[in-house]
Amino acid sequence: MKTMKLGTEYRETSGKGAARKLRSSGGVPAVLYGHNEDTIPLTVSESDLRKVFASHWETAILSLAVTGKVTKDCDAIIKDVQQHPTTGSVIHVDFQMIQRGEKIKLTIPVTLTGEPPGVKVEGGVLDHGLRDLNIRCLPRHIPEGVEIDVGGLGIHDSIHIKDIIDAHPDLEFLDDLEATLANVLPPKVEAEPSSELEEEEESEEPEVIAKGKEEKPETEEKSE
Repeated sequence: MKTMKLGTEYRETSGKGAARKLRSSGGVPAVLYGHNEDTIPLTVSESDLRKVFASHWETAILSLAVTGKVTKDCDAIIKDVQQHPTTGSVIHVDFQMIQRGEKIKLTIPVTLTGEPPGVKVEGGVLDHGLRDLNIRCLPRHIPEGVEIDVGGLGIHDSIHIKDIIDAHPDLEFLDDLEATLANVLPPKVEAEPSSELEEEEESEEPEVIAKGKEEKPETEEKSE
């Protein structure tokens, strides 16, 4: 579990115009919610957010400090991030307050490690199943992600969520336990053209179009 400090400021303005002005000055509109408290509108520096995003922000606990008209220090996680579809710039962030002794829901990434013999020796293809997992756990047990060792997989072998539960007793997996995390598919074999079909095509003769009988020219009657 990683804890990072992040400073924010209470935001008194709202609306699209105010948000555009805020972003043009290097700020990002955000909100803080949780534990049946009123939602707090915030402003956070985009440059500070970029520092957070440079690490495993999806699973990081933020030591959040709110200053301004409302002051508050609390632990939080980033629940949602909205980015501009073209520029990739951050346009809004949702923070969720957490308590150290309370379980929270979050999404963690799945990473595959190792080289399966089914790929290296048998020429199969490694298929990466779910790339993210939805879990519930205490904040102190939040992992940066889940690593799956695929070094023992042969052709048609697979690993499902149910296969990794015992290795992660502090995590409650919320997805279908039968969901596949990794499996090795057999190599693709290109179908060869049928020899019988080739012989049949070679034996076919071009179609002969029968011509109609030629009509004899009519003879002129001799004049008497």
